[in-house]
Amino acid sequence: MNIKNKVLFKTALLSISLVLTSASAISAVIPMMLNQLSGVSSSLIESVVTIPSFSMMLFVLLSGPISSRLGKKNTVLLGLLLVVIGGILPMFTTNIIWILALRLVLGAGLGMFNSLAVSLISDFFEGDERAQLVGFQSAVQGLGSSLATFVAGQLALIDWQFAFLCYGITIPIALLFFLIIPEPERGEPTVENSTEKGHKSGGISIPVLGLGAALFLFMTFIMIVYTKTGIMIAEKSMPNAGFLGTALTLFSLSTMIAGFLFGRIYKWFRNYAPFISSLLTATGFVLLWFAQNVTMVTVAMLIIGFSFALFIPYIFTILTKIVPKGSETLSISIAMVGSNLGAFASPYVIKLVGVLSGNETASFSFLVSAIVFTIAALLCLGIAIRGKGSKTQAAVHS
Repeated sequence: MNIKNKVLFKTALLSISLVLTSASAISAVIPMMLNQLSGVSSSLIESVVTIPSFSMMLFVLLSGPISSRLGKKNTVLLGLLLVVIGGILPMFTTNIIWILALRLVLGAGLGMFNSLAVSLISDFFEGDERAQLVGFQSAVQGLGSSLATFVAGQLALIDWQFAFLCYGITIPIALLFFLIIPEPERGEPTVENSTEKGHKSGGISIPVLGLGAALFLFMTFIMIVYTKTGIMIAEKSMPNAGFLGTALTLFSLSTMIAGFLFGRIYKWFRNYAPFISSLLTATGFVLLWFAQNVTMVTVAMLIIGFSFALFIPYIFTILTKIVPKGSETLSISIAMVGSNLGAFASPYVIKLVGVLSGNETASFSFLVSAIVFTIAALLCLGIAIRGKGSKTQAAVHS
């Protein structure tokens, strides 16, 4: 396709990713909700951050059939409309059931175009330009998350319910996408690369499922940064607790920076990127476990945010390489189901670990995450060494 203004086109295409990770933008209001909504369990209030991942997971799976009927462009626009509805309306109620229901609507909207945000890049671009834009897409997610988190934090200073207004950014994004991005041409599926490696042509293969499982574990233990940091600061009675909103914004900014640098980092380290990401993440969680002040918390979150943004685009870069043409959306959807299921399950998995261990403090959950990512780092190192010399095999075999 001949694109007359590539800069404007790429801007419109990437703009929808600004809201993809915005479900966690209101994390800073969790301590406020705990104080105001007496009688509501902490795990239920924490679910305000994570429950969008449940409906997101379902609609990631449904986005393929929906886009086949409506077209990719209309599916994205419908998803953006649901984000506006489910994102903003919770500000008008203090009923936890209504808030959770609307957050499910938010997740459904995000799920509709979650995988399309990546597959649309494959529809319009190829080669190094595609890989670069996949990295940029991750960076834009970080930028959007940081902006939404910052705005939500500032609005929460007025009242915690005002924080939900941060989703108003979705309205101009939808307008820009509507005016600039056309419906992509539908190509016939090919067996390029995948048949050479013995993968199924439909994109549903053991490597794809394996990557989805990896994302499940990764997100399960990453989400506690959003759900447990504020609680840990309260447990330790740290001064300047109000800085949490800024710390979360910096966390998101670090993911943006890593996203922009991903292309270069990937060229340097290739299949060692997951090892580096897991090792850095483990280091960040150790610092959170030891943290005695908000400054140390912020440094730890910067490290975790940077490493988080190295792992995710690596997974999706590999996915776009190993699946057949025309199967990208399905394969990306499967991977995102793992990611969103992990995010949704996080409070309950962490709660179970705490109950079984007899230690339900937020600090202990950070120690558990540090151990999990240390083990992951060793596994990733072993995989990289074992598969040295084969770019795809090292990334997809376990």
